[in-house]
Amino acid sequence: MQNWAIMGKLACAGLALAMSGVFAGGAKADAAAVDALAERAAAAIGRLHSNAQRALVTVAQDEAFADYFHTHESSERHRHKSRIDEVSLATQDKFHVEEMCLIDPQGAEISRIVGDEIAHDLATDEADAPFFAPGFAADHRQVYTSPIYLSPDADKWVVAYVTPVLVDGDKRSILHYEHAFTAYGDILQRLAANDEGEIMIVADTGHVIFDSRREIPTERVGELEDRDDYFEGFDFAGLDLAGFRQAIGQDATRGQGRITGQDVDRNAAFRVVGPWTLIGWQDL
Repeated sequence: MQNWAIMGKLACAGLALAMSGVFAGGAKADAAAVDALAERAAAAIGRLHSNAQRALVTVAQDEAFADYFHTHESSERHRHKSRIDEVSLATQDKFHVEEMCLIDPQGAEISRIVGDEIAHDLATDEADAPFFAPGFAADHRQVYTSPIYLSPDADKWVVAYVTPVLVDGDKRSILHYEHAFTAYGDILQRLAANDEGEIMIVADTGHVIFDSRREIPTERVGELEDRDDYFEGFDFAGLDLAGFRQAIGQDATRGQGRITGQDVDRNAAFRVVGPWTLIGWQDL
């Protein structure tokens, strides 16, 4: 009401048209800048995903995997398993993965490294892992990218990449590695630091998993495991994620617009990248 009163006084002074033009132009410029911020954020995350996927597929073609499955003699399998461990350690050193493992169709680990260490307590129940079924369902040289989850090995929230390992045309195992979620947050924090707007990532569960205004811890806390224990629900001027995307969505994957309500007046834009909605916004 106060803004309308001011505009009314300006109209009486013969300046309403000029001032409304400044306001509209400024709002348009801000909206374009926020939309560009969301686009840059999505592109940055897309590059991280693409690089991680490409690296995993390349590693999965190493002949060590085929050699392991072609061999049935115990000592030879042990030798090839050692070679797989070396390949995994080299991958960890180059790409700083938190954990990497090779898993058979029954859910038993064949090889696992955590950090820069070879694990010897290999699990037999990975079939229950959230990435297991989608990983085996992926096509040859394709990669399943998971929503974030709390890794029992890395003790932090991670993103998993999984690709099947084919030997003679059969899916004999999946190769899986985890990247700490902080890798994605760090690059977005740098983007936001060089911009007047802010950035958020909202998971498809409706949880805010990154917010450039504040640090969100991603390390395990005691025995807490539920998402609700670590991440707040998304609320943007009273809108949940579905309502927000519907309010400004141009289609299912992108949108921009002005959102007001609950003492909030913001330009906002979003892009959908896999299970994440990346949001750029700025107060008006």
